[in-house]
Amino acid sequence: MYNDSGDIMAITKTKFINYTRCPRYVALDDLKKEKLDSMISFEEYKKEEELEQMAELMGNMFDDEGNDLIDEKSEHLKTMMPYYNKVEILAGEQATKYFDGSFKFSKSTYNQESFDAVIDNIRYLCYVDIYNEYKNNINIIEVKATTTKKYLDLGDKKNSIFMKDEKGIYHLLEDLGVNIEDYMPLNVYERSKAKLFDRFSGPGHYIYDIAVQRFIIENDLKSHGIDKKVGYYLAVLNSNYVFDGKYENGEPVYDTVNGEDVIAYIDVTSITNDLMDQIYLDSKRVKDYIDNLCGDRVALGKYCEYKKTVKCKWCKLCFDILPEKHSILSYINNNFGFKKGKIKYDTFDLINDGKVSMLDIPGEMLNRKKNKIQKECVVSGKPYINKSKIKDGIKQISYPLYHLDFETFPCPLPRYRGERPYSQSVFQFSLHIEKAPGVCDKEKDHYGYLAPDHLDHRIDLIKSMCELIPDDKMVLVYNDSFEKSRLKELAYIFPEYKEKLLKIRDNVFDLMNIVKTKSSLYEEMGYDKEEAKMFNYYHPDMDGSFSIKKVLPLFSNLSYKGMEVGNGVEAMVAYASFPKLLPLDYKHKYQKLVEYCQQDTYAMFAVLDGLRECVK
Repeated sequence: MYNDSGDIMAITKTKFINYTRCPRYVALDDLKKEKLDSMISFEEYKKEEELEQMAELMGNMFDDEGNDLIDEKSEHLKTMMPYYNKVEILAGEQATKYFDGSFKFSKSTYNQESFDAVIDNIRYLCYVDIYNEYKNNINIIEVKATTTKKYLDLGDKKNSIFMKDEKGIYHLLEDLGVNIEDYMPLNVYERSKAKLFDRFSGPGHYIYDIAVQRFIIENDLKSHGIDKKVGYYLAVLNSNYVFDGKYENGEPVYDTVNGEDVIAYIDVTSITNDLMDQIYLDSKRVKDYIDNLCGDRVALGKYCEYKKTVKCKWCKLCFDILPEKHSILSYINNNFGFKKGKIKYDTFDLINDGKVSMLDIPGEMLNRKKNKIQKECVVSGKPYINKSKIKDGIKQISYPLYHLDFETFPCPLPRYRGERPYSQSVFQFSLHIEKAPGVCDKEKDHYGYLAPDHLDHRIDLIKSMCELIPDDKMVLVYNDSFEKSRLKELAYIFPEYKEKLLKIRDNVFDLMNIVKTKSSLYEEMGYDKEEAKMFNYYHPDMDGSFSIKKVLPLFSNLSYKGMEVGNGVEAMVAYASFPKLLPLDYKHKYQKLVEYCQQDTYAMFAVLDGLRECVK
């Protein structure tokens, strides 16, 4: 529905959400009244939505430890958007099973239903992913690049605050008219539900988005005198769906499997209704920001969403008050704030008060011993080393030692049999065999496997790995939860290799246990709880991070700088490009991927060897 109300300003749903962050965002967005038209091109809208979807996709694929993923959008967007577009189409096609009536949906924004409303001389515009109409009812279904897990995990250990109705659509327990206390204590329910109303939480992010959509739609319908019942739904990937491996013409077919469909629908009508007053107040703030453009600095806060994939695009500019190294944000667990006596200080409040460096925080406010050690390292310029713990950790290692690393493709839609949405689909492994302490050649002792294309080569990868790693030998990884999870998944997808893969998993030892610590491991060795939980090694150059890319330069001249494929995201993009490459380009890119994964496992050897040297 499109009005024609003359020369007024116009913003999209995505811009509205970003403009509510702070007044500076609006000013920095080069918002000039003379530039604001009452019309917004389809191309502009689509670009905004795709960037927002990309942030959502990245949020489901990677953690944010030290990786500024959002600044690398272009190639990743090209790689992932075809999968997301397919999710949108699947959600529209599958919706006919859950909703009656007619539907309007398309991967092209041009063909989607649009709404716009003029409020306080601002035109708000949105498009609807799936528009469903039946009799006197309208259903608005928004497709999001997340999974049901974000919502079904809300509740207690046994039950979620969401439950399916007879059609298979998820609703809040209260909307189904059940007795909540039959499922969980009322205070647990209310505490979990509250997260839906925090726009800066995982589930709340998507709820706020569709609530803004509702605000625009309801004002549009009201202006046209249309009185229809409107329902609001999220369409998300079903984390319980397991692909059965059915293909047609080489493409996966996502049939219903064990009663589960690949897309799940969540009724958020009552939740978004409760947010309407807040959205109205936010629209008043946006109007004020536009009328009184001001690019002055504002207080930093959670609305910046710093270090999140959906962070404000102006973070680099606003956070330039922080030093490049040893900022207050380098303190481990700084998100919990700092204490002085019984008074707790929020980290952002301290930054806004001018305390931007680690050295700006007085010792009496560092109530965590780890933070005291961090500051001491920065002041002295020397590392903290608990030689006793490192030596005892190294004693746990046996030889020959197998350094293992996986590369994966975290696709929104499962690609192969046994996978779920966003499964970390293993396409490569690298292995370095350290025959004796310090004895490992980067080239001669390296083995690995890289899938040559996008067909399912997991069985070849498993065979190769199982032939190389004996049942009774230690396997070294860095941050073991990732490799252990992949080994367990593969074990249950390929039962013929289950016993072998689970043995490899049982033999995994985490190198981070020696660099950082593992409380249970060191308590078993006889250390008291306080020392057991304290990290073993910390260098000021680590700047609060224990990632291997921060630790490696402290023990080796090895570097990822200058490598064509130099991080996990680039590896994923390189692998995704295989089908589109000419033979010579393919051969080149394949080799660069091998070199990158080889660097990852040799880096572990280098770090372990360096730790041995530093405690001699």
